[in-house]
Amino acid sequence: MVKKDEFRVAAKIAVQNLIKHGDTDIFPRSFEGHAIYDKSDLFVDLICEYDENFDDYLARFPPSNTNALIPVSYYGFRWGTQMDPVWNAHFLSCVIALSAKIEATRIRIDAETIYSYRYRPDEKTGDLFDRNFSWHAFMMKSLRHCEDYEFVTTCDISEFYPRLGHHRLENALLQIAGETAYPKKIMSFLANFSNTRSFGLPIGGPAARILSELTINQIDRLLQGKRIPFVRFADDFHLFAHSREEAYRQTIFLSEKLFENQGLSLQKSKTRIMTTSEFRATCPVQEPLDDGIAEEEGKVIADKHERSKLLLSFSLRFDPYSPTAEEDYQNLKNEVRNFDILGLLKEELAKSRVHIALSRKIVSAIHYLEGRTKDDAVLSVIENSDVLYPIFSSALIMMDRVFGELGDNAQKRLTENIIALIHSESHVFRVDVHLCFALRVLQHLNTEENQQLIKEIYETRKSDIVRRDIILIMALWGDWYWLSDLRNQYRQLSGPEKRALLVASYALRDEGKHWREHIRKELNPFEKFILSWAGDRVGRGRKDFPL
Repeated sequence: MVKKDEFRVAAKIAVQNLIKHGDTDIFPRSFEGHAIYDKSDLFVDLICEYDENFDDYLARFPPSNTNALIPVSYYGFRWGTQMDPVWNAHFLSCVIALSAKIEATRIRIDAETIYSYRYRPDEKTGDLFDRNFSWHAFMMKSLRHCEDYEFVTTCDISEFYPRLGHHRLENALLQIAGETAYPKKIMSFLANFSNTRSFGLPIGGPAARILSELTINQIDRLLQGKRIPFVRFADDFHLFAHSREEAYRQTIFLSEKLFENQGLSLQKSKTRIMTTSEFRATCPVQEPLDDGIAEEEGKVIADKHERSKLLLSFSLRFDPYSPTAEEDYQNLKNEVRNFDILGLLKEELAKSRVHIALSRKIVSAIHYLEGRTKDDAVLSVIENSDVLYPIFSSALIMMDRVFGELGDNAQKRLTENIIALIHSESHVFRVDVHLCFALRVLQHLNTEENQQLIKEIYETRKSDIVRRDIILIMALWGDWYWLSDLRNQYRQLSGPEKRALLVASYALRDEGKHWREHIRKELNPFEKFILSWAGDRVGRGRKDFPL
């Protein structure tokens, strides 16, 4: 009974985390997130049901995951996976149940060495990690270390998540789990995720981040035992030395231990030994100014290098659930005015290759601009999709959020540009994730041209996430002819498409009602949960099912 209560507590935290942060930071949020939000208590019950029937449900109702390429540079990609929502929630719950023990095995927080994903759950907000430990804090600690050392090695692990070994992870879990079933369930889930390969974690979710920290903790401990001064954030290491020779010895030691113990290696192109003065000069962050962003309120900083570094250091974090959300939002807008966002954007777009971190920050800041300035910034982004390709998902998320705030002409030109890129088969939208985000922009305008375009996309693109969203858009637009025809193909659809069609069938009125009654016996527990949510939503007079 104690263990059941323990799992339920973990499941509640997992659900709150999914509600606030979504299931991943690289894929569009799935529509099921709205159901999880509206019926969070029932979803916790469902996760516990899956836990109690784990082996049976894993065999009968296996995860329907979606794999897709994710751009990480102009020519580089990695595979990402959007996990089946209910199985992902169960996976996260199992990991959270062990997370306090995982955190206890790591190098202590007060050592100021490890800055990634320090476990500090908040049951009310769903936050899992201490916000004081971040990439920015990692860089600031590195700058402070530079005052005491002459050389620094910067390096990161090559293909960290895709190559992380399951056997080493399982051994680490067994060391801390005690007499619980969590390691077995976690490893069974990962075996399903990786198609029985003995390596790889799903990229983008908190469960994998926590598990990766448990595994790489061995390397942290070995560096600590060797008395090598270092700091780490995720797969990024900074090692500090008094001489170049010492820096080489440290880098060799790290490389040997990674390969011998984890089967991992450092990225050759990103491993570099430099003087600490060179590191300071090229560091993208700096200490905040004592007098604020500018000497006088409303004064825009003139030096473009200074503006860029300050913007990178500036937090655009905004919590819409805060009791002072309206005031916080207005304050953030006022502070953003201190930066010439449009000017910084034009400077980046003039380059052949943008600074990825800075460009992502600039694009995020467009949300806080106003009027014609916002229109011009959005149009500049869509008209330079090639240059912004590595961060184009962030750009499309921004376009979706601000669409209703744009002028009529800007809305029209934005959608025309997206449609033209899709029709021309631009490489920008050959990536399914980009296309999925683009559909969320196009959904705002129900035109014959848009309808025809997304129907053609449904027929030609086989991505689960793309086709899932198209089904929901057609329901939003009330195209019952298309939905009625698709209903005949239900048994051939993927899991995400089936769930979307179950929801969209409410646009078919009586036809949809009779069809749902006919196929109800075929539904798995999660599909029944989604159907119940959709029925309740319609019963309350809500006929829209947002993406």
